[in-house]
Amino acid sequence: MAAARPTAVLLAYAGTLLLAVSVRILYLGVATPTFESHYWTLSTSLLQDGSLSIGGVRTAAFEPGYPLFLALARTLVGDRVLLVQAVQCIVASLGAVFLCRLATALSGRWQVGVIAGMIYAAYPLLVRHSADRTDAALMTMLLIAFASEFVAATTRARVAAAGVWLGLAVLTRAMVLPLIPLGAAIQWRTRGWRAAAALTLSALIVIAPSAIRNYTLNGALLPTRSGINLFISNCEYAANILPDYGPDILEDYAVSVLEPLGTTPVPASPAIERTNDVLWTRYALEEMRRHPWRTAGLKMRNVLYFFSPWLVPYHEPSATTKIQLGDGGSFTVENSPRRRAFDQIVYAVSYTPVLALAMVGVWLRRHDIRRDAILWSIVVTFVVAHAVYFPTTRYRVPIEFVLIFYAAISMDACVEAVAPRYRDRR
Repeated sequence: MAAARPTAVLLAYAGTLLLAVSVRILYLGVATPTFESHYWTLSTSLLQDGSLSIGGVRTAAFEPGYPLFLALARTLVGDRVLLVQAVQCIVASLGAVFLCRLATALSGRWQVGVIAGMIYAAYPLLVRHSADRTDAALMTMLLIAFASEFVAATTRARVAAAGVWLGLAVLTRAMVLPLIPLGAAIQWRTRGWRAAAALTLSALIVIAPSAIRNYTLNGALLPTRSGINLFISNCEYAANILPDYGPDILEDYAVSVLEPLGTTPVPASPAIERTNDVLWTRYALEEMRRHPWRTAGLKMRNVLYFFSPWLVPYHEPSATTKIQLGDGGSFTVENSPRRRAFDQIVYAVSYTPVLALAMVGVWLRRHDIRRDAILWSIVVTFVVAHAVYFPTTRYRVPIEFVLIFYAAISMDACVEAVAPRYRDRR
């Protein structure tokens, strides 16, 4: 089929963006999701004195990307939460345009790009998280922008631009750091070592100021929050927590483990944050070594939960949620209601067809797997990380665009198969 005219492409991009923004703003007006979080507190400290602080104490436990975004949004629209959420919705909507570009570049068909962008624009899971208090919306947009520039790059300057997007993603979630060597390896194979160096250096330049700041505060280059997450994801209670409850309800338990050591003041200094991070990591690894088979089984289940057709966890936390821990990994949870049936049905009805179509799309592109290498690198990075840590559905949001791309491949193939028959009948 002939390539689309530039005007048609621009109209498709504009229409996709308009649809994405409209759906997200409508959802924001109807649902008005809560927005209070540590990230808002951190953005407040950035606006007040330019530091990442909680309770007046500097912290090195959080990535700066999302707090910086919130601070910028608040600079533009003030401290009106609803307007900040609207800005976030608009930024999230840009992912639809980047996905159009990415899907078109990979498939060579602008129709696939339009289909992918339209699915992204109205996809309930992405809409739901476009206005919430997490970094999911920003991270999703950054990853799609990175993948789009990575695939479309024809010069080292554009490869370096892809590295900038990747660096911004790392500043938002440090867990995607492995994408730097993975992306560099792909560039080396396809475009040579200079392209690999351009990607790596540009990403590291973006990351460097945050790494230097953390190192000066407590000697660690990365945020010192992975230890507690590793501990609560692998302690004796973790295997029974999911999929009913999120692992966050074990944070108080993690703190109580360190209380005898006197290293749990609130707020903690950067030095204490690093000490605790090392201790929690050590305790988690010891628990995993003591129970290797239980750990292996948990990790395999985590992969299944990560792609579950039901929203995980099944229960939602509240301000009054409490957990009572017993012996042998037993526990009881109070004041944690089940998710609404409506939310579960909407998710299952929208996600299951996309997953099925994506599996068909993967088969259709089985000969182009090397061309799609960066997409698979992104997916593997997330799957491994959340198998090791915790696989709640919201953590899958940033890679949903990969499923949407392959689903669009399937849908386009169906249209191409049916269209000639329809024309013949006419």
